[in-house]
Amino acid sequence: MTIVYDDQGTPDAPRRLTVPQRFARLAVQHAAEGDVRRAQLASWAADVHVLEELLWENGLAEAADPVAQLAAVGESVASALEALAENPAGDITPRAIVEAARKAMVSTFDESVHEVLLEQMPALDHLDTCDPFAADRTDDGEEHPASRRLGHRSAEELVAELRVAASDCLAVERVMVEEGEDVAASRLAHQADVATFEAYLVAAAVHAGDENLATVDLRWDLARGLDPESWTEAQRDGNAFATLRRELISLVGSAEMETLWRTFESAAGE
Repeated sequence: MTIVYDDQGTPDAPRRLTVPQRFARLAVQHAAEGDVRRAQLASWAADVHVLEELLWENGLAEAADPVAQLAAVGESVASALEALAENPAGDITPRAIVEAARKAMVSTFDESVHEVLLEQMPALDHLDTCDPFAADRTDDGEEHPASRRLGHRSAEELVAELRVAASDCLAVERVMVEEGEDVAASRLAHQADVATFEAYLVAAAVHAGDENLATVDLRWDLARGLDPESWTEAQRDGNAFATLRRELISLVGSAEMETLWRTFESAAGE
């Protein structure tokens, strides 16, 4: 895997793509593949993370519950979108839906900052090529892999199962370390982190009221691009699997990074 840096990076001081940039690229990819729903969701996720970072830089970090603050904004946006669906103004194209959500989100703030916020949002040109009728196709279950994985389990049951899996991997890892099987131990630590990460995503989605686990699907789309075994020695920084944990944390916004880090530490008994 090649780590891609943003336009402000230099060979001496490289910078990774921000979370909004990652989602913006994912949106373009899904649009090119003709997956309208995922292109819209990724575009919307990019907008949310742009707003989250701006709020974080301007005081959200000091809030008692940053996630709750963001959820309040989300509720306002959801209400605005419901009103749009009930009283549509002309044809609702894939781009128009995301633009309406964007405007609804921005409208929750003082009018004086509307233009400033909108200027920070990624372009939506990729949605112009999407077939508006494709968004209305019958869902065959393939569009919701996270929900499909639940099977007959509740989200809470899946979280508990994943945490047990992580714990089991770590127990075997300690045995491998004692036996000098460092490579096997590192792989088990990797599997534990992946299970812990997935459990966190599902739990966070439930906490945010995301019943369809759409946020889990989106974040896993980003996580699938992480391949520790293909990283260079410089990227491994001595341990590909320790690096993986940092990369997984980089996939969530500022409001969640510390919580996710503590989740990893707690799972590992650190």
